[in-house]
Amino acid sequence: MVTDSKDPLPNFPPRALIVGNFCHDFLIRDARVVAESLGGAASFISTVFDGLSVPYLTVSKVGADFAYSTNQTPIVVADSKTTTFRAFFGSSIAGDGRGDRILKRIAACAPILPSDLPDFRFDFGMAVGVGGEILPDTLKRMIEICDAVFVDIQSLIRVFDEIDGTVEHVNLKESGFFHLLPRIGFLKASAEEAPFMDVEEVRKLCPVLVTNGKEGCTVYSNGGQLQIAPFTAAELDPTGAGDCFLGGFAAGFTAGLAVSDAALLGNLFGSLTVSQMGLPQFESRILQRIKDKVETRKLQHIDSRDPGERKSIHQMAEGHEQFKKSLVTVRSECQLNVPASPRTVEQVNGQHKLL
Repeated sequence: MVTDSKDPLPNFPPRALIVGNFCHDFLIRDARVVAESLGGAASFISTVFDGLSVPYLTVSKVGADFAYSTNQTPIVVADSKTTTFRAFFGSSIAGDGRGDRILKRIAACAPILPSDLPDFRFDFGMAVGVGGEILPDTLKRMIEICDAVFVDIQSLIRVFDEIDGTVEHVNLKESGFFHLLPRIGFLKASAEEAPFMDVEEVRKLCPVLVTNGKEGCTVYSNGGQLQIAPFTAAELDPTGAGDCFLGGFAAGFTAGLAVSDAALLGNLFGSLTVSQMGLPQFESRILQRIKDKVETRKLQHIDSRDPGERKSIHQMAEGHEQFKKSLVTVRSECQLNVPASPRTVEQVNGQHKLL
């Protein structure tokens, strides 16, 4: 039984559609729960969009056991449990974004159906499932109602061990989504997920973003590739870093930034996220500084290409290094307020609480 508790459409016209279930996240280190948090890529991207003042609508499903309050009410599936993940870490985190956790899905909510999506158009959509909740027909419907769709490959290739729920992957060609690639805007993958597709083949169908922890990210297109520098960060928890990267990238790109600049903005939000436990909190002062830098950068390129065009994807934007320096300054200000060592954190109703 599904109880439709979706909010009425916002008074403002939302530019973005975020599709993916909210989750319960448990972070476990050395067999001890060190944090409980609202999770799911939709929650991380919502945090970025809230910070950057991007109007959006979220379509998510949860069970009757959902433990958190969110800005937009999810669809409650009364006879289902909320999607729940346990992330297991060792005594220390490698800090390179690779091989630093074992992720297990211990509960899964119902999938998001095409009929769950609203019947009006969006400037762009975010297909960001984490627990297998996005179906091929759902992504197809997103493509029909969004001018562009940004897709996280984890929405497409994740499968789960039948016994303990350990997250595994299938090859992208076997996922049931491959035929839709020519119709999406960008496909994002982590360095661990990228081997489950042929990047050289896929880049001919759609641009590909590959994040690689402290190495930054690489943008692949049919015309070439770009290596985008990272921002330094003291990593406490890698959960959601790729989600916040994709949120920052999409927000910047659809606002008019060049691909290289948008990817840099994504790297910034990824670095801010790994510096915190669970769902990140971004200081309003820092967010305003970021928005000011982005607006200045946009004005420098007021006559540049339409952000929907793919030409120049493989070219570094003129003035990119100066933009990076301006964001490095903002990042340095953030580091002054980041704790020097991991803390045990619980998040209840969207708020962090030290234990």
